[in-house]
Parts: sequence; structure tokens; C-alpha cells
Amino acid sequence: MKNLNPQPYKLFNKIQHYDWGTKNNEAIIPRFLGIEPELNTPYAELWIGAHPKASSEIEIKGEKIQLFNLIQQYPLDLLGNYVSQKFSNNFPFLLKVLSAANALSIQTHPNKSQAEELHSADPKNYPDDNHKPEIAIAIDSLIALAGFRPAEEIINNLFTIPEICEFAESEIPQTLLNSSNNQEAENAIRNIYSKLMHRYDDKIKLSSVMKRIKERIEKRYPLSLQDSQFLVQYDLFGNDIGLFSFFFFNIITLKPGEAIFTDAGIPHAYIKGNIIECMANSDNVVRAGLTNKFKDIDTLLGIINYDFSSYKIINPNNINGETVYTTKAEEFEVTNFKITGKFNKSFKNLNKPEIYLIADGALNISWKSGVSTGEQNFNQGESFIIPANLITYEISSLGKVNFYKVTIP
Repeated sequence: MKNLNPQPYKLFNKIQHYDWGTKNNEAIIPRFLGIEPELNTPYAELWIGAHPKASSEIEIKGEKIQLFNLIQQYPLDLLGNYVSQKFSNNFPFLLKVLSAANALSIQTHPNKSQAEELHSADPKNYPDDNHKPEIAIAIDSLIALAGFRPAEEIINNLFTIPEICEFAESEIPQTLLNSSNNQEAENAIRNIYSKLMHRYDDKIKLSSVMKRIKERIEKRYPLSLQDSQFLVQYDLFGNDIGLFSFFFFNIITLKPGEAIFTDAGIPHAYIKGNIIECMANSDNVVRAGLTNKFKDIDTLLGIINYDFSSYKIINPNNINGETVYTTKAEEFEVTNFKITGKFNKSFKNLNKPEIYLIADGALNISWKSGVSTGEQNFNQGESFIIPANLITYEISSLGKVNFYKVTIP
């Protein structure tokens, strides 16, 4: 083919079976896809996009072709002029369904220049040279850690759990408890956190300290969310340096439809829940705990963002069944459509690719573009791409439907 036919293309997507994923009856991804879960197999992520690690596929003339490869063959048809030039013929975003039974690693993401440097210096552990701003939208709920808490909250934890400073071999000045000098407090916290993390290899001391923190917390009543989650993760991970994060980072609970956005340098970890996640097309992670994977403490401390504040939860307005999640990311914008009755709308894509994911219900899409005319139905769990060369199309539904659309701003 000289050109890719302008029409919607169904995507065949890859499942990632990371060990923190949900299993059996709790596994939302198999239920979402309408398949039976394999016994005791974790279903962690469904990848929808063109990342070379697990690219989605498109079927053309009976043959399945990776979207990643197809973009190399038809960059202008799939991406359009603007996206092809801006993102160097790469698909800009990666959409996921993520289902966590247990905590993901304590991590942060490098910015673009840092990602390129890490990839160049250590391609084995950093095989990606792209940054990874991302949004997490709760399907049902999400417990997460994100960003450093306000300084006064961290200081309170340091005084009520003295084992933290003991492990850091650091004394926190008593004057900080009632200090109005935020800069002094924040500098002290940075110093203590850095010392803590640099002692991750002191397994004997770490084991003793973690055990005593556990015993101290078990005597508290009632348990706060940070306390109860510390105990849960202690049972799962044992003497892991990442457990200290519960006393330094904001712990967040998202309700359905609420979201958080994490930019470069923001420390975070998803603890438990089911989300729609969208990010720049990257798998770039700097880890520091709650994982058996490669940890890079020095790099994490070098790029981490020490912004001591409550973390912003995105809870946008639903207008006529549409919820738009606007962030500073240049690679993606997510819109959720929750329609309770009949639905019919015409769309124009401005010569950029778009991806749709159906969470519930069914959609009919019809189009007319030159000699390409047709219609197609898509059901729950299915996704499809609108290539840049399909400029106008119409979507309709006869009943209740819930779907996500990802565009490029």
C-alpha cells in the first residue's frame, strides 16, 4: 500500500504479568477483556500504544502488524505532519489499564534530558531515553504515595517515630517542632531523607529499626492510613528501605474518576487499586524501594523534587457526560465519556492520531473519507486507533456506555 487506508483500526494489546498485579477473581483486566484469568497469574497492566517493549498490533488483510512498525512505514498517515515532526516519528503516548494488588516500587521519573543521559550511561537499566509524565485516573479507587508532605507533618512523624532519625544517624533539632522557618525545616528533612536512603545496604540495622517501628505502630489506636499501610507493606516486603516513604510522602486515596498527575522528579508509588493510566511513550523508572528490581538511590536523590505540600487531586467537572483531564503534558489529554442514554457525536481529529478504549457498553463508529466509507462496532474491553488521515467520523451508542479517548493537545 502506498498509503494507509483512512479508517478506525482495532488494537490488539499486550498484558503485563508483573508480580504486584491482581489475581483470580480480583483481576480486573481479564474481566474487562472478557477472558478467564489463568489461576494465580497476576494481571498487572494492559498496554495500549506503540512502545517497542509491548506494542499493540493492528490487523491488515488478515495479518497482525505491530503499531510501532506500522508507524515507521506510514508516519504521516498515522501521526500527521505536526505529530511526526514534534515527536520524531514516534507515537507520543502510552495508555494503560493498571491493576495493583500490592505496592509498585517507590520511584520517580527523569525529565527528558536526564532520561537521555541515563540511557546513554546505563542502557541496560535505562533502556528508554524518554521522559514519563503520567496521569492516573481511578476506575474504582486508588491508594497512592505522591510527593513530599508538608514539612510540619513530616516533622511530627520524625518526633513520634524516633527510629527514623536513629537509622539516619541524624538528630532533628528540637527547635523545628515549633519552627516558623520553613526553609530550615525543609533543609533538615532533605538531609535526613538523604541519609536514610543512602543506608539501604545496612540490612542488620534496617531490620532492627523496622521491627521496632512496626511494634510502635501496632500499639497506636486508631491506626491512620499511613500506619495501616506501613504494616501491610511490612508484611509483604519486610525490611525494605522504601517503607520509610510512608512517613515522608503524601498518602492519597482517590475515588472513582479522581486523578493525580506526576511530573518528572515527583516521588510516588501506587499502592492498591485499579486505574486508567496515560503517560508519555516511555517505560523509564528510577526505583528506590518496595521492589526486587534494580534500585538506583543516588540517581533518585539527584533528580527528586523536594516540594513540601499537600498533593493536588484532579477532580474535573463532568459536562454532559464528558470529563476532560487537562495536565501540563504535551503528549496526551484524556477525556472520559460516561453516557447513560443514547449517544451520537461527530468528531474531527485535526490531523492527529487518537485512541479510544471502551470500559463498558458498545460503540458504533461510521466514517466517510474519500473512497473510504464504512462503519464498525466495538465492544467492552476493545480499543481502536483513529489514524491522523481520518479527519472526520461519527460515534454513536444505543445505550449506556463508558469510554476513554486520548488525544494530543
